[in-house]
Amino acid sequence: MREKKIYEACQRLLTVCSHCKEDENILIVTDEESMEIGMALWDAAEKFPNRTLVLMNPRKMHGEEPTDLVAAAMLKADVIFRATTFSLSHSYARRRACEAGARDLNCCDYDFGMLEKGGLYTDFEANKKYVDQIAKGFAGGDQVHITSALGTDYYCSIKGHKIFPQYGMSHEKGQTCSPPDIECATGAIPGTAHGKVVIDGSITHPAMGLLKEPITLYIENSFVTKIEGGEEAVKFEKVLKEIYDPRIYRIGEIGVGLNPDASLCGRMLEDEGCMGYVHVALGNNETDNQDCLLHIDMMFKDPTIEVDGRVIFDEGKVVFD
Repeated sequence: MREKKIYEACQRLLTVCSHCKEDENILIVTDEESMEIGMALWDAAEKFPNRTLVLMNPRKMHGEEPTDLVAAAMLKADVIFRATTFSLSHSYARRRACEAGARDLNCCDYDFGMLEKGGLYTDFEANKKYVDQIAKGFAGGDQVHITSALGTDYYCSIKGHKIFPQYGMSHEKGQTCSPPDIECATGAIPGTAHGKVVIDGSITHPAMGLLKEPITLYIENSFVTKIEGGEEAVKFEKVLKEIYDPRIYRIGEIGVGLNPDASLCGRMLEDEGCMGYVHVALGNNETDNQDCLLHIDMMFKDPTIEVDGRVIFDEGKVVFD
């Protein structure tokens, strides 16, 4: 029964999420720590004669570049499945592959539990309405104010910033997605973010994961200047210091999770897509194209988002006009 569900989930990735065609060049990128997931995708793709699987050493953090040979293979693929330990989404290799026309699916940090139940079994088409509504709320906006019951009071400008709708599907050339993550993201214009964010969900760093107690970040001019909380806050401070790159303290992305069937579990792509959660990110943010290697997302529950004084997300719920 377990094997059947795993096969079904991989088939959904190959069909619902990517619309793979029989004659397409399908590339599965994996590493030693995620090879079981990579092989599950390989087995499910048995009817696609032009499938290829490449194995590399695990990267050290999200956003780090793959090997040159893997990057070259990505440029030749029609569809890419990235079953890796850490995400390559913010890498130049991924961006160049999509610019060359690849349909890209990020499957990083999967475990078999995610293949057996949860967000991958949602109705991706039906959930597009949530993404479109949040995108509409961000469109043309300037001042964003995010608050929460735990004390988040964060404000920034998104004026002129790109909006990134993520439907969990890559059906057109150049598209990238991260199923089961369904979200809509934008980002703070550099230098405009101030206030504080109380993180009470999870943090996408191997030393962190699901949080037992909230961590408060204080922000000035789009940089984290102070971190408060208990033992986990102390650990997070240490994690950031050990990166030895001041750009890791830069805060940018604002992502709204919109998958009603996802549940917080400590796995990045399930957590980022959880309906009711918002995440902000440190380090490399594709939203502002800064040249930092690493990207760390931080989830917090049931916030309210206002854009130019209009509520578009009310205590974790999408506001429809």
